[in-house]
Amino acid sequence: MRYYLILLLSEGFISLTTQDILDRELLALVYIVLNVLFFILYFYRKSEDKTLFMILVGGLMLRMAALYYDRTVAWLPFNTTDAQRFHELSVETANALPDVLLEHFTGFYSQVLGVIYYIFGPYQFWGHFLNISFVMLAATKLLDIADLMKLTLTNKKIMSFIWMFAPIPFLMSYALLREGSMYYFVVLSIYYFLKWTKDYRLFNIIMAVLSVYIGSKYHEGLIAVAVPYLYAFIFYDRQKNKIKMNGLNITCITTAFIVFLAFIGSEAGQEYIQKTNAETGGGSAYLTNLKVETPIEFLFAGPIKAVFLVYSPMPWLVRNPMDIITLLLDSSLWIYTTYLFVKNYKTIDSRYKLLMLCIILGGFVYGMGTLNTGTAIRHRNKLMSFTLVLMMAIKNKVDLDYEKREMIE
Repeated sequence: MRYYLILLLSEGFISLTTQDILDRELLALVYIVLNVLFFILYFYRKSEDKTLFMILVGGLMLRMAALYYDRTVAWLPFNTTDAQRFHELSVETANALPDVLLEHFTGFYSQVLGVIYYIFGPYQFWGHFLNISFVMLAATKLLDIADLMKLTLTNKKIMSFIWMFAPIPFLMSYALLREGSMYYFVVLSIYYFLKWTKDYRLFNIIMAVLSVYIGSKYHEGLIAVAVPYLYAFIFYDRQKNKIKMNGLNITCITTAFIVFLAFIGSEAGQEYIQKTNAETGGGSAYLTNLKVETPIEFLFAGPIKAVFLVYSPMPWLVRNPMDIITLLLDSSLWIYTTYLFVKNYKTIDSRYKLLMLCIILGGFVYGMGTLNTGTAIRHRNKLMSFTLVLMMAIKNKVDLDYEKREMIE
């Protein structure tokens, strides 16, 4: 990341200082070529063999092809209404700078993109490419996570292939939405959390929480996944490498539960509950008859809505070919991970169980405010990296245990 940041800052400095001399649009296109070359060289450095290198480069080239198609032929899925609104508001923000930083209902992302447009020029293709860049950086950080988990080379390739070519995350990370940059900060938080469980340096747990916080600036629901990190920091037994269940732990959990109920019963909590009952249109709406008005109803509805969010689209809610593709190639990943987790629960390392807790809490928070399949898929994929890392950690252990048994026999 630091090398790419240096490259971007250098490009930004040139763009700002030469904006009255050089064609900024042409300059942005030159930057894209330079950045693509940077990623190819970086992938070559990170790859252990040609296959892994080709997976990484193939994922980058696929996104570059999508960028060309979207800008010259027709908009791709997910890069429609919301994405175009982000672009328009970001252009307004750029035009108002440096005198004032406008605030929009779309929040932090429009401001960040507005600053980028001010520096590099209001070119939508450049915004798309920066999203692609975040996903590429996340791919390389996943390789670092794979090294922390001691994944076999085969499992590294599988993880990289899923990250690069899973269709729904690909489309969402490419589109001019906040998901692309959020993916990176979530992956970064997982890296620092797992690193903390290795060396217990305070810096790593701070970086894990800080990464989540930055990601939550794009969408505040993401802050829920910081709770397991903080919980681990307090109760993770460094000698036994597992969570300590003692009186203090139980007391803290009970207190947190009571405080949560008190919040839900408060005026601020009631405002949040009302959001869970918002009307939604279209054939993708679900659980429309499930109304939440009290803290108890909130507790019962939360798990149900979390399940719908994590496993959408439900088979009986499939509307079109895109939903079928999502069910077969996206939802199946979540179903398979759940199966592996339940089947191997007793042998799973506590730190990976905490990643499942991140998924559960994230699913609960996002699920309560989600009432249709399309939004559920978008929010669910903010948590995809947790699922991918968890699945590969379990699969890797199962594979190694199987090899050991084969050697003994």
